[in-house]
Amino acid sequence: MTSVSPIASWNAGTVRAAATAASRVEASSLPSNTSFDTSSSIVALAAAAGPRATQATAAPLQWERASRDQVSDLMAKNFAAQGASGRFSGLGAALLDQLKGGATQLSQTAQRAPGGVPADTYAGLATGVSGALHGMGSDKFSLGITTRGGVEVKLSLDSDGDGLAVQMTASGDLSEDETRALGKLATAFQAAIDGMAQDPPQISLGGLMQFDSKQLASLDLRAQVGLNTEPPSVQTLSFQADATQRKVSFSGAAGSLDVKVDAGKPASLGSAEQQARAMKSYMGQFDQAATRGHADGALMTLFKDTFSTLHSTVGDASQLSLGGTAPGKWQLAAQDSALLTGLADFSASVSQTPKMENPMRLSEQDAFAYEVGQSTSIGGRSIDERAISQKQTSSLNASFHMPLVAGTSLNLTTAAESQNYTYHQIDDQASSDANIVYQDGKLAKATLEQSSSQSTRIQRYEMGKLKSDLTTPSEHSLLRDLVSALAPYQAGQTHLNAEQKAQQRTLMLRELNDDVFLKADAGR
Repeated sequence: MTSVSPIASWNAGTVRAAATAASRVEASSLPSNTSFDTSSSIVALAAAAGPRATQATAAPLQWERASRDQVSDLMAKNFAAQGASGRFSGLGAALLDQLKGGATQLSQTAQRAPGGVPADTYAGLATGVSGALHGMGSDKFSLGITTRGGVEVKLSLDSDGDGLAVQMTASGDLSEDETRALGKLATAFQAAIDGMAQDPPQISLGGLMQFDSKQLASLDLRAQVGLNTEPPSVQTLSFQADATQRKVSFSGAAGSLDVKVDAGKPASLGSAEQQARAMKSYMGQFDQAATRGHADGALMTLFKDTFSTLHSTVGDASQLSLGGTAPGKWQLAAQDSALLTGLADFSASVSQTPKMENPMRLSEQDAFAYEVGQSTSIGGRSIDERAISQKQTSSLNASFHMPLVAGTSLNLTTAAESQNYTYHQIDDQASSDANIVYQDGKLAKATLEQSSSQSTRIQRYEMGKLKSDLTTPSEHSLLRDLVSALAPYQAGQTHLNAEQKAQQRTLMLRELNDDVFLKADAGR
């Protein structure tokens, strides 16, 4: 899909020499927490400088802070890497690991020394290197965490061609439990960094979404990585999670996606088994939309993975406490859940970057945009007067070129001989509405209304001339009254015992639930 651009070029061997010099300091008899003598701007290591041939080309590093620690050592080791993946390797985890040792404030920057600094020196002091790179790197990651106690912890990693910087701050003292919960995120934070920095990128947020919600109130991750494109561009990621929502936004050269999951309505959640069936149905719908609209495969994979990951930590009906009485917090009956998907409410969209593939007709773009959503309402004066509604919607808008002869490739130019193709425009809509109303504890209304519309326009060109323009519309709708189907007593069951009736009802509700899931041809 997309590729991560290399950092602006520098002499890798030169920087490796600097990193080697740094490691020699660590290997000396100095303790790991030793601070260098601030009366001098550099620390000479002439005895360990190595051959003069290396000395002639070395470019030592200069540091914002002179004291040594695990993070600084790792920065020195990573500095020679020529991409975000290598520059940030292990740094996110190392930064959070500092909390385990009691450190809550850390700021460090490494930059290549200017010309004229002797190669056999380790620029270990604050020789004019400021913290200006913090938050300003061409490649950067930040993670903000708010604890239940109100302490804000902020971490940032920044990189450009000449510098690498990290920073960690905490607005107050952390409890032991908060420190432990933060430390457990080290591997997850690094996984998110590694996923975003690799080529093609991955949105690896599963670990971060496992945060300890008893100790941590919210997470906010943001990332930016440069892309090797013409003109140069970036790919970005933002992720927010708290007790009520999970939200991800991603953009890159291929396109963008946004997924938001509402975790604040536990009453509408179904069992794990029901959620698995709903998720399988939606994955199928996404694949169908991608095929019909000729979507970018890598971008759709990111979309599907993000959608399933954000739903994975919301929970299910087994975690809902009993006895709630406030509107929206009742434990629903089996027949209520049968008309719902069991998933948390969500809104999701994915859009490809439009491409102008035909220089003769620039208005003909290859594009893909897909949106899908669900919203649920549970209200009423009491559980005996409850009203439940759930609406699912989807829309697909896509356009693409196809060759007249299957299996051949298109190479559209301004020459008429190349202008032999069909141009397809897709416009699809689908919806599913479930409504349930109780009066005096009895089911008074249960309906399922589904509809869909599909439109396909195909323009055929031969030698650059329009030969046909055909639009094929399709519309379907269906309204089902389900009061009788959901009634506790069904005809033809007199010969069944109580257990058999219960089994038959469970099977019927499951079959009905399969019909609730949104489909592109809903209402057919």
